[in-house]
Amino acid sequence: MKNDIEPPQDEHDACEMKTPSDHKVMFRTLENPLRRNIVKSIGAFGKTKTDIMKELGITEAQLKFQLDYLVKNCYAEVDGENCRLNAKGIDELLANV
Repeated sequence: MKNDIEPPQDEHDACEMKTPSDHKVMFRTLENPLRRNIVKSIGAFGKTKTDIMKELGITEAQLKFQLDYLVKNCYAEVDGENCRLNAKGIDELLANV
């Protein structure tokens, strides 16, 4: 008797790297010197927006624009004032800056 119930398919994380275009996004992310500095500033342990702005001498608008890019491309998470790189951001960005 054939089993009509198939085992559940592994759901892939929406933020895991899958295609060559994902590699292009990673390189495009690291091309921007301000984004690289923000990634280094956040580091593996996270940092507040205020601390990043003070450390890098940037405005809130500059930081928001770059953080929005990092979040949109699944590299970082922002919770109120706190910013942190997720596993993908640490593995693919922080490891390469």
